[in-house]
Amino acid sequence: MTDEEDHNANISSFRGDYHREPLHPWMFASQNQCHAYHHSPALALDHGLYCNATWDNIMCWPPTPANTRITLPCPPVQGVDLKQTAYRTCSAEGHWLGKDPMEPSLAGWTNYTLCFTPDVRNLLNRLYSGTQEDAQMKFLVAKGSRAMEIIGLTLSLVSLLLSLFIFSYFKKLRNNRTRIHKNLFAAMILQVLVRLILYADQAIVRGDSTGLGSGLSADRQGIDSTPILCESFYILLEYGRSAMFMWMFIEGMYLNNLISVAFFQGPPNYSAYYAIGWGIPVFMTASWAVVMAVWMNVDCWLGYSFTPYYWILEGPRFTVIGANLLFLLNIMRILISKLREASSSEAQQIRPLRRSVRNALFLLPLLGITNAITMIPKPLERSAFEFGVWSYGTNLLTSFQGFVVACIYCFFNGDVKRTLCYYWRLKVTLRTRKRRSESTSAFPDPDGLYGTGFGPRPPKLHYKARSKSSSDKPLHNGHLQTLHNPHLGSLHGSHMLHHSTGLPCHVSMPVTSL
Repeated sequence: MTDEEDHNANISSFRGDYHREPLHPWMFASQNQCHAYHHSPALALDHGLYCNATWDNIMCWPPTPANTRITLPCPPVQGVDLKQTAYRTCSAEGHWLGKDPMEPSLAGWTNYTLCFTPDVRNLLNRLYSGTQEDAQMKFLVAKGSRAMEIIGLTLSLVSLLLSLFIFSYFKKLRNNRTRIHKNLFAAMILQVLVRLILYADQAIVRGDSTGLGSGLSADRQGIDSTPILCESFYILLEYGRSAMFMWMFIEGMYLNNLISVAFFQGPPNYSAYYAIGWGIPVFMTASWAVVMAVWMNVDCWLGYSFTPYYWILEGPRFTVIGANLLFLLNIMRILISKLREASSSEAQQIRPLRRSVRNALFLLPLLGITNAITMIPKPLERSAFEFGVWSYGTNLLTSFQGFVVACIYCFFNGDVKRTLCYYWRLKVTLRTRKRRSESTSAFPDPDGLYGTGFGPRPPKLHYKARSKSSSDKPLHNGHLQTLHNPHLGSLHGSHMLHHSTGLPCHVSMPVTSL
């Protein structure tokens, strides 16, 4: 068999694989696949001049006779009207025409203008309002800011999960305030998870989250190309955002009631809190979803944040921000008046509330500014530098939001730091004491043998009985006695528990401020 016959056999077998099932134009991944699928040596003899089969990174265009315009259906991707068509033009000389017919182009140009919906078409017109190089630079900026956003969302997710674990695991941190914090963290975790899933799906299916890529094959159908699933994810995302704002409203309302309203000095009504924090967002999101399903005739509701219907969600959110601002102003007024009239002991009692108000004052602009930025249209018609400042600034605020909230409410919280320090020193001290007792004893510890499965079960004696037993030696370390009985701290003075490494921690049991 000659080299030419072997080449033709390979092409025939390659074409045979593709002809088992007819392929759509967007089901190709390279120029070689497109050329092999449409290869026909007799075409030049039958039709004279023609343009070769070509792949424009989106669709595969078949060989076309010279001086002919060929049309194909639009690819099924987000933001595309499937009823429209795209076209390419083959010149009289047998070459694909470029965007400017007077300028030569090797690959040619495909006109996808009619494929896009009016909103996407307006977006692309603004993006390409400048030069081609400027538009490509904006795409690079979008890719970089998306990478930073994924890093921020991942860091926020880890921080929120760790904070939620700390508040749930340590009993000394369980109070009314941290209970509200945990619900706020849960709402933020929900929206961060949805965003990460959507971004991961776009990266896997499309291969490029900022534009159309080679991931248009039918065997890699993603979330944004699945009608009901895509809308469900965005409904879940907006529900998480609405719940986050409602729990921020509860944070401000709880502080206001704690300071200024005598009627609410009893235990908080968590049934009302849950109804506000999780129930009202259900009603808001359901109303918005019904309106979008009826009036938004676009696949996956592309560009829904720029429609007037989005104010069904944004209106209550801005109302919550305004209500929180009024709460905080009222709280500051009361605290200032109390500090002027209070004695030193009363001022010490008010100090924890001042920290809570300071945290809320920091978070209110963070959430308010971030929410307002999402309503501002993207400055696509501006220069690449201005677009980069806007893109990186917006993604920095939105993606690291959960990390900042976890730092303020958990990691930088004095009660949390004291509790973690206390339990860490207690654990290290007890472990050191156990090692010393094992090293000074000639016989193995029965408790340790039982833990390995080779020793008898130790007797269950009451603490008082064990303390009176002659075999138990009294503790000579006053620090350990203070650890097990915090009330002894006053008898021993201001004892400090030291370890070989790290800073000393007070041995008194940490007490939360709220």
